[in-house]
Order: sequence, then C-alpha cells, then structure tokens
Amino acid sequence: MQQAIEEAVEDALRQEQKPVVIFMLGGVDVGKTYAVTSIANVFFAQGLKVAVVDTDVGQSDIGPPCCIGMGIQEKELRTLSEVPLHSLYFVGTTSPNRCMHECVNGAAAAVAKAKELGADIIIVDSTGWIEGEDAKRFKQYEIKTIKPTIVIAIEREERLGHILTDLNMKVIKLPVSGEVRSRSREERKALREEAYNRYFSTAKTRVFDPPALAWTLEEGTLMGLFRSDESEILGLGILMKWDYERGKVIVFTPVDDLDIQMKTGVLKLIKENGKFKEAIVYKFY
Repeated sequence: MQQAIEEAVEDALRQEQKPVVIFMLGGVDVGKTYAVTSIANVFFAQGLKVAVVDTDVGQSDIGPPCCIGMGIQEKELRTLSEVPLHSLYFVGTTSPNRCMHECVNGAAAAVAKAKELGADIIIVDSTGWIEGEDAKRFKQYEIKTIKPTIVIAIEREERLGHILTDLNMKVIKLPVSGEVRSRSREERKALREEAYNRYFSTAKTRVFDPPALAWTLEEGTLMGLFRSDESEILGLGILMKWDYERGKVIVFTPVDDLDIQMKTGVLKLIKENGKFKEAIVYKFY
C-alpha cells in the first residue's frame, strides 16, 4: 500500500498539484500516527519539504493537548512527537465533538500556514472520532474545508463507509497495523497530563488585563494567548489568581509577550502534588 501512496503523490506532483495534502482518516487505535510517521519519512528522504498537521486535540503529538499543532519535519522521525512545533491553534478542549467549528478552522489555518511556508507535502493526522452522524458531518466538513489531494483511510470492519460516501477525491485504504496497541481512557488521560506538565515546565506567573466576561472564569481555566485577531496563538496559559484591587489576572504561562489577548477554553487544570491534572469541564462562555 505504501507504493500506492507514493504513486498517487508522484502523479499529483507531475500534474503540478503542489502542495500535495494527505488526510489521514481512521478511528481510535488503528495506527494513524504510525502511518503518518512512516509516510512523512518516505517523502522527507526524497528531499521534499514535509509538514505535519496534528489535529488530534485529545492525544496531541505536535504541541500540547487542546490545540492543533503544525510542524515542519527536520530529520528522519522515530515518533511523530519529534516534529518541531511551528504553529499552534487553540480549540480549548480535548473532545472534538465539543469544538467542531474550532477544530475545522484550526486545521484549515494550519494547512494554510504550511502552504505559506512552502511545504511540498502536508500530512493531516485527524482525530479518531468517526462513530455516528455528528462524527460523519464533522469529518466531511473537515475534508471539504481542507480539500486534500488524497484521503488515506485506515479502518477495521468497514467502519468508514458512511464518511467516505460521496468524497470526490482519491481514497487509498490501508489495513490496521498489527503493531497497534489500544490505550485505555486512563492511559490517554495520563499521557495528556504528562504533556501539560512538559509544556508548562518553563512557565512563569505573569500579570494581564482580564478577557471579556472574565468574571465568569474559574481559577485553573486553560487559555490560548494570542495577538489581535490572529488565529495562531503564541501559547497556552492557566488562570491562577484574580487581583481584584488592580483589575488584573495572574496567568501561568511560558509566553513572554505581555501585549496579548486571551481565548478561554472549557478545560481546567489543577495542581496536585506539584503536577497539573485535568479537572472538571464546564460550558463555553
């Protein structure tokens, strides 16, 4: 099947369809990320500029959870997490069914940024949410917005037929890798929390003007920090404390820029035994 992918990409490049955008479609624990890593290495070895867009907001390899990360490959990869982060787009939760519009906009913005940087190959690693009508609408909307050159579908038991219906583009089907290992919900949560703690390991407390309707926010709220109306964020922050006397908020963040605005998410992080843990989720404001 790898040969079929190489031939499809070579055919697209001959027709000057550059960049070639590859969309990886599949459920949870079918080996999408492993396939993305392998495909990226193949084209990187050919001297092509490869960008990877990680849209899996719950199990991010490029950038922290609750975000869509885009990176440019710089070396042969052992794991997808070795792709250096270039651009980050905040969605505010780890569940794509709660942020469908934000996920699609972030993925499209990341692909556009990769094109702007001159990538020859852009590989989009999608979420594993495929079951039900909402998932179908989400995936078809995402694919329609991104307009990939090729869709690579990794499925078990023909579970992607409802999504693949009516796709007017080349689809290549791959079998599920025998090396795939399923992860429990607890393992996934633990991996996310490791990722939060890595990300905030260099963070400091900083003082900012509060965002609009900030009085509704609870301490621990995860935030995306950005300049003006840009879709790309500078990084993440955690609301740590209110300074009511000065009308300021104290935010824990690795972002140095003080002239920023904030987008608020629906996830809270609390510190237990010196480590950040996911807390309750509450509604958007």
